[in-house]
Amino acid sequence: MMAVADSDLVLIRLRSNWSPKCQRLPFAIRSRSVFMRCLGYNKKAPMKTVLNANRRTPCSIFVTLALAMLLGSCASYGPYHANTATEPSRSVRGPADGRYKMAFIEFGDQGSPLDNSQRKAALEVIHKAQRPLLFVYIHGWQNNATSGDVCRFEHFLDLVSSFPEFTGRKINVIGVYIAWRGKDLTFPGLNLLTFWSRKSTGAGIAAANSCLASIEELAVAAHEPGKDYHHTVLLGHSFGALVLGNTISHSILGANGEGGRSSSAWDMAVAFNSADSSITTRQLMSEFDYLYRYDPQKRAYVSRGSLGEETTAVSENRPALVFLQSENDSATGQFFPIGQEVISSTNLHFHWQKVPVPGHHGEKVSESEFYTHTPGNSKYLVNYHVVPLGETGAPPGLRATENRAFEANIKQNHPDFSFYTSEHNDGHERTFCRNGEYSPGAVHPPTGKEVWRRWKFEYTGNSRIPCWVVRVPKDIIWGHGGLWSDNSVAMFGALFRMEFPLGSNGTMATPKPRTAPKSPDLQQLNPDRHARD
Repeated sequence: MMAVADSDLVLIRLRSNWSPKCQRLPFAIRSRSVFMRCLGYNKKAPMKTVLNANRRTPCSIFVTLALAMLLGSCASYGPYHANTATEPSRSVRGPADGRYKMAFIEFGDQGSPLDNSQRKAALEVIHKAQRPLLFVYIHGWQNNATSGDVCRFEHFLDLVSSFPEFTGRKINVIGVYIAWRGKDLTFPGLNLLTFWSRKSTGAGIAAANSCLASIEELAVAAHEPGKDYHHTVLLGHSFGALVLGNTISHSILGANGEGGRSSSAWDMAVAFNSADSSITTRQLMSEFDYLYRYDPQKRAYVSRGSLGEETTAVSENRPALVFLQSENDSATGQFFPIGQEVISSTNLHFHWQKVPVPGHHGEKVSESEFYTHTPGNSKYLVNYHVVPLGETGAPPGLRATENRAFEANIKQNHPDFSFYTSEHNDGHERTFCRNGEYSPGAVHPPTGKEVWRRWKFEYTGNSRIPCWVVRVPKDIIWGHGGLWSDNSVAMFGALFRMEFPLGSNGTMATPKPRTAPKSPDLQQLNPDRHARD
């Protein structure tokens, strides 16, 4: 055995042939002598006889148990829903009556697809649909392609596809679950230590090409010629919102060949409780502030460079990206800043430049303020709040029995940005999943505990641009994982109807493409753009 100095780094790699769940698990131990003694080696004895098999020290037992525990708690790499020659559509599922379809597309830690046929299977579902309503969802931390989020997303698709507002119009509800290794350790407690590695993995997937390419191809397929109805909605949660925001922000601001800005292939994007630093969000909002100003008479965002041009106005009800942040989300509000400070300290990052605050006319603050806070927890970026308007009664004509506020919000336009909720936020939706599985045929009776309330999206300051960062009361989204609650889904229904309002005949018209203006000239630049320190 090769001699190693006490101060050398001893590296043990537990490879995939030790455990089918772990590709490679590295551990670094700084002191060789402590580690050798812990395993039962005697430093004075010859190397070939140093191991005393009959004398197990407490440290040796601890290390053995720790390694066994880590090996046993490694989540499988996947793919979990691989297609085969005999089952070429194994990655697609749905109820027998076909009222909705759900497809999986799984990505590895480097952002590469784990099974390219999954994208093909999802595209085939979209191509066959005559009136597709496509939801693309990217899950967050502690989830993967078999976790509870799969069931909750499928319940959402089932809910939408069952409402008369969609069944009566023969809408093809399609969901695509974008899966990645948001959970790589399953042992309780140890899984919390994966914050940094999973955050880094999410950022890597967003920076890679495959995720954006998949999203764009899905959206383009939903908008292909010959479809008389087509809408694509992107959803992301936690680290999945990190992936979503960083993936699509470049596409939102991409320039076209005519000196203008590109129109995105998707129609709507919503990030729930984003677990990303707000650095890139601040940059995105600064670019929007550079391009647009709000016109209260038109209730629209108009170009700073071509004031008055109707073609470059964006209606206020059609933001390019919406961040929804629960007010009692301790994961992003309290623990995220601590995690970011740890990264900053270990990387010896102590110098921060001052950057402009969007909409604050030259005010600059340290970029560390945005590094340690998520978009929905940054006092400089939050520009909307959901405010209560009081209790009310149920509107007439509702036919649904489950989450009736969702139907109420879908059935009517919301010119004043108000909406309904109808349930106690008590987590009763968790009962829809049995052992992590969802049954589309299950009957979900009324809760019997309805409490009807009205709320409103209200602009409360900071930059007024087509990017909303919204603080949401805990009565609607409870904590970090409350995005699938009935009240949260009802609020999303209102956002959906605001984005796609009903026409005079009560049908939903295909909206005009969201176009961004050409860059304004230097005389019309936002003062923040070139503000001096």
